[in-house]
Amino acid sequence: MVSATWEEVCARRVVRSALVPRVPAERLVQVVHDLGGVHAQVQASAELQLASRIDGLTQGDAQEALWERRSLVKAWTLRGTLHLHPADELAVWHAARRAVVGTPAELPAWRDPAGVLHPEVGRDEVEAIRRAVWEALDGRCLLREELADEVVRRVGGRHEQRLRSGFAFFHGELCQGPPRGAKVTFVRPDQWIYGWHDVDADRALAEVCRRYLRTYGPARPSDFREWFSGRSFKPPQAQALFDALGGLEEVDVEGHRAFVLARDTAFPSREPSLRLLPEYDVYVMGFRERDRLVPEVVRDQIAAHGRGRYEGPAGVRLLLIDGIAAGLWERKKRGKRLELKVSPVRRLTRAQRKELNAEVARIGDFAGLEPSLVLE
Repeated sequence: MVSATWEEVCARRVVRSALVPRVPAERLVQVVHDLGGVHAQVQASAELQLASRIDGLTQGDAQEALWERRSLVKAWTLRGTLHLHPADELAVWHAARRAVVGTPAELPAWRDPAGVLHPEVGRDEVEAIRRAVWEALDGRCLLREELADEVVRRVGGRHEQRLRSGFAFFHGELCQGPPRGAKVTFVRPDQWIYGWHDVDADRALAEVCRRYLRTYGPARPSDFREWFSGRSFKPPQAQALFDALGGLEEVDVEGHRAFVLARDTAFPSREPSLRLLPEYDVYVMGFRERDRLVPEVVRDQIAAHGRGRYEGPAGVRLLLIDGIAAGLWERKKRGKRLELKVSPVRRLTRAQRKELNAEVARIGDFAGLEPSLVLE
């Protein structure tokens, strides 16, 4: 059995997550592939995650890849949340999700945020709504309310309010089109993405698991289950998936046993690094042993933070030093300036302060704003 230290695991994940070294802009799509997608519920966070890893990237580059070249796509995949993926891989992610959660055959009664109870949606009704969504989006890019109008026109108004509250039960089949101002649009992936083709669900899930192990391993079935789908992915199902992959190698990390892909047992030495990670950064989302990522003193910072109190380490912006959380940071736009306030839990060395200044300058360049640093 291979043995490794947590320091070596962090060093491996930092490299595999493309945080060290940074890569050139022409590798944008490859980086998104290697990361297993980029969390994009907050678009600014998704763009900053890419900027942390890719030299010379601008906001315009990311948006051009999404809406003009269509080399990236934005869709609901991991944990049912929005992620960026290489466009030609979305079929794999949609299929992998179907392998775990299936497609809704019927929907129970549902109480909306205002407390109004909406009736259940029967099997035939679900299928009729699905067909109506697909027909309404044929060759079109529609706002949520426009799509609801089209579906109601086709199937009637019995579930109109539920449709206007969202299409969450069909998100696993759609992707986003270009935004109209601040509003999102929906498109059919088979028409939006060049060369779309269906993928076997079980094979897709196995492929996604292998990618997770490559970037975020060593990992256990429970780690992959939480990263991929959370509670809807049952523990026996995750264990069976690991068993079916075959050829995995077990690694002992200071008494913690987990798995990597066969013959993928290299653990690099730590390379000094400092990064300012935005909220929901994939490095944090993939690093399931949070007690090893976030020291107690930083956990106290997070617990006192507005978002951190409810969302934990994933919901805050972390100062990362050598792959370990070392404080928090915030950003605020003030006219043409961008103020970055950084709160490390320990005094920075001269080399770390120099790297922090460079990191602040990078974020300013990416945003096209003049940055200023407030160090607390």
